[in-house]
Amino acid sequence: MRYLTLFITIVAFAASSPPALGQGKPEVTEIDAWLVRDPQMSSQFAVADQMGYFKDEGIKVNPRWYISGPDLPSMWGAGNIHLGTATATMVVPIAAAGQGIYSIAPQSDIAGTQQIILGKKGQEIVHSPKDFEKLRIGMPKGSSVTMAIQAMAKDTGIDFTKIQFVNLAPPDSVTALAKGDIDAMAGWAPWVFNAVKLSGGKVYFTGNRSLIPGKEGQVDWLLVHAGVVASAKMVKDNPNTLKAVLRALNRATTTINTNREASVKIVAAQMKMDEGMARDIMALNIYSMEMNDKIYRGMGDFVDFLHSLNRIPQKIAPESVFYTKLLEEVDPKLVKWKAKTEVK
Repeated sequence: MRYLTLFITIVAFAASSPPALGQGKPEVTEIDAWLVRDPQMSSQFAVADQMGYFKDEGIKVNPRWYISGPDLPSMWGAGNIHLGTATATMVVPIAAAGQGIYSIAPQSDIAGTQQIILGKKGQEIVHSPKDFEKLRIGMPKGSSVTMAIQAMAKDTGIDFTKIQFVNLAPPDSVTALAKGDIDAMAGWAPWVFNAVKLSGGKVYFTGNRSLIPGKEGQVDWLLVHAGVVASAKMVKDNPNTLKAVLRALNRATTTINTNREASVKIVAAQMKMDEGMARDIMALNIYSMEMNDKIYRGMGDFVDFLHSLNRIPQKIAPESVFYTKLLEEVDPKLVKWKAKTEVK
């Protein structure tokens, strides 16, 4: 019995041992991560931190929460940020300015939270996609949801140039839609949720799903993903640390997808938001760390879009901001598309 007890103890210890063992010692054991306080951007970091997954890897990640993702380019320029979360709208301007930044792993497809909402007037006007040309749509000028509307127009044969856009911030669009001053709004969560609730609005399509009658189903009208980004210095000097981060985030991704309610509680607390709102937003995101061709193509779409708006001085090669080697070493099955990028 004594030997059986010893055997069970050894097996139990082995099963609970940190997955970092045998994976290469982290070069640094403590690092700051600059995270947007948003379930679309940073859910895995919140879960990994609170569930102790970083600790299991022998590292400490200090969340440095901030509110607005578009602030990252100016913050990155100071040279003090080496790890964070970002989308293409944040990565491309940094890279186009000649600063070293690499997307080392995806975290979530967030196109489902980018939505076009028909108000009551809009619902009366639109009986087919062609009627979409008659609408007044409120949205911030130059926002990425524009690409979803352009793609929908191309797929359904409508004239994008005939659509009238009203430059409104999301909260103002919600109010204008409720008053009937606009026919539809284009925006993102949580504002689109408010538009549905307060104005009797109806989702017409999102970045990745069409609810257009007769054309329902999955679409690729907006390829937008949130991912893990690291500085060139971090990638060159601390690859084992980054791999430890990615292993912890991969565990967190599994937790989010298999234990959603526990994850919602963690994310809501860390994001300082209502659990119901966190649950609704997370339900529209596709949490996955699989690197695939769609993510690469999405980066290219954003390069073209931002250049067309003169937000970057010149186009960059989309592949140049991806570095997939670390993710491949963590789990080869996650890398369906490989970047050939060499870190500069």
